[in-house]
Amino acid sequence: MLPFYLLHEPVIVAFAWIIVRWHAPILAKYPILVAASFTTTLVIYELAIRRYRITRLLFGMKPKAPRRPATIPDRRGGKRTSGGCQHERIPRHHLDR
Repeated sequence: MLPFYLLHEPVIVAFAWIIVRWHAPILAKYPILVAASFTTTLVIYELAIRRYRITRLLFGMKPKAPRRPATIPDRRGGKRTSGGCQHERIPRHHLDR
């Protein structure tokens, strides 16, 4: 989670710069700072870094694994992929049921 680690520090500093000026007790400021910085860091990570190849590369993350086609059970108990052209002839006795 290197991207999360790298993002959290500037986010905390930015929120702390705003929150420290409030006229409120420290016991009120601290939980607000923690919640706001964690939420903001998580949102930035999810929306700006994790979803795009270029930002994944810049933050040292592995590329996403390619999606595999879904498998559906075959009548004979095996599995076959749902995509592609797989025209199998269904024997006539299976259609009469």
